[in-house]
Amino acid sequence: MVTEVADSESASGRKWVPRGPPDDLVKAILEAGAWEGGIHTLEGLSETAFLRPDGTLATSAGFDRSTGYYLAPGCAFLHVPDAPTQTDAAAALLELEEVFVDFPHVSRSHRMVPIAAILTLLARPGLMGNNVPAFVLDAATRGTGKSLQSDAVAIVGTGRASSKMSWPPDPAELEKVLGAFALQGAALVNFDNVASGFGGASLDKCLTAGGRVSLRVLGKTEAPDLPWRAIVIASGNNVVLVGDMSRRALVSRVESPLENPEDRTDFQHPDLLAWVTEHRARLVRAALTILRGFVVAGRPSQGLRAWGSFEAWSALVPAALVWAGGADLMACRPEVSGTIEPEKAALLAVLADWPRLTAGEPTTAKRVIDALYPADRMRGGAPDGFEDLRGAIEEITNAKPGFPPTPKSFGRFLNKIRGRVANGQRVAGRSDRNGISSWWVESADFAGRSVADRPVAS
Repeated sequence: MVTEVADSESASGRKWVPRGPPDDLVKAILEAGAWEGGIHTLEGLSETAFLRPDGTLATSAGFDRSTGYYLAPGCAFLHVPDAPTQTDAAAALLELEEVFVDFPHVSRSHRMVPIAAILTLLARPGLMGNNVPAFVLDAATRGTGKSLQSDAVAIVGTGRASSKMSWPPDPAELEKVLGAFALQGAALVNFDNVASGFGGASLDKCLTAGGRVSLRVLGKTEAPDLPWRAIVIASGNNVVLVGDMSRRALVSRVESPLENPEDRTDFQHPDLLAWVTEHRARLVRAALTILRGFVVAGRPSQGLRAWGSFEAWSALVPAALVWAGGADLMACRPEVSGTIEPEKAALLAVLADWPRLTAGEPTTAKRVIDALYPADRMRGGAPDGFEDLRGAIEEITNAKPGFPPTPKSFGRFLNKIRGRVANGQRVAGRSDRNGISSWWVESADFAGRSVADRPVAS
């Protein structure tokens, strides 16, 4: 960068000779982070024409001042009308649906999810400072094309299949992985074949960070403040969303009627990725036509459910798809579709069975574990009616099936769900002077009252 704008020389005898810039000068410039005098901050690199914040399209190669993105086209893009009509947008949507015609999505709404991921990639520069959700490509069994869908999304949106990352089950490792992607300025993060619970505090933070996030990075003790501009895709079989991820993701599901889906041969596009690569320019034009047409139409309301934390994105991408004749992909939000994540399932089990197990009295986590796993239970005793509660607790605490979790891990879970309301009830707790916590279930209407005054759930 220094050599592009200034020459550097050093004295050699009686004359000056060219040399590389001094290390301390290069370091000072790099650490400045921002500079006066018309040197603009580079926010990102795009190889695809994209939507600006004002709804216009960036199609010319070079630096785009309104977004801070540098456009380096990966192919020759086709012209997008300045004012596409709704009819144009409807035809464009059919073109994008053709990419996913061979996948047995459970509904048309589910087919909209990978299309929404494409639109989000092309609209991301125009949504800087705003959050976008994660896109989960789920399947009932292997061989149904989850990873193939993510590659098709990536080729249209970035020009190449994305690098795939294994899902790190350790939270500290996940944070460092996300920190590495943030440092790279990645446009797309693709977690492939997610085998354990998908979610976690660091990923939740990235998805709702508003464009900047503090993450630990490999080899450093501090957690620098980093720009976050990536969209996240995850794929797997029967992916389980954990924690708050159910409020931050769209789930697209495919279910094949075949026992061995990998043996299928009746594909419209036998080599999908080659076909997408060949038709990429046309598919990019289709995606931009939908976005631009919706903006030119005045971003008309489509009566869709609002999505907290993703307001700007949900007012653009889902609404544009419905305006173009697509299905409501907001129906693929787990919270809306009725999918229950393990944490909520465990909460519901606690609320249902805790009062009966404890006779309505405040009880410690250890006493509850002792009551659920007596000696005769460990020897295979008769059913006692608490099988659902045990199963939910074992899953949420990662205990071995049929064996008790540690009171400490169960106590952490109780503290996490404390105060969360479901079916008009909630878990409440208090600690004594020795720091020992007791827990009970109470009506949400009586939250905050003393234990003596609370009505115990029956």
